[in-house]
Amino acid sequence: MKVMLSLLMVFFCFSLAAQVIPYQELPTPASKPGLDLVLEYTSPRDEVVIRNGKITHISKTYHYDEERPYVATPVGVSSRTIANATPLNGQQLNAFKEQINSSGIMNLSQKSFGAPYGERSYDYSLRISMNGRQQEIVFRSNPGYSNAPYPFELMKEYIWRLVAEVER
Repeated sequence: MKVMLSLLMVFFCFSLAAQVIPYQELPTPASKPGLDLVLEYTSPRDEVVIRNGKITHISKTYHYDEERPYVATPVGVSSRTIANATPLNGQQLNAFKEQINSSGIMNLSQKSFGAPYGERSYDYSLRISMNGRQQEIVFRSNPGYSNAPYPFELMKEYIWRLVAEVER
């Protein structure tokens, strides 16, 4: 009886060990969020690019001739990469896409604002490509002409908040 009981116990233990719990794979998204987003922002002093879910920030420094301080034309420009293809997380990319959609920047019909081409100005440009749609806006800053449109200002502010968040 004891032999039979011990054989039954051994059989029971081996049968428990042989049980397989099926592996359940969680669904994965088709692609990372925001990989379809391309943004290029250029200002007189900075350039910000978001591509393939990564952000790059390049800062420009203008150099002037110290022997001729009255000349306002720079003799050279140097650039410094502050953030180089720093990955953004899915939450940042989704929030950025939502900001683009809610700002109205993609719905602006006019492409150029501020001073006319050829007038003295500080030029700011914003090029966005998202979900198969593209938008390119140029703002030429000059106090004698109109201000940048509100959606452009919203996007510029959001870009700098994102840059500050990434560079902390």
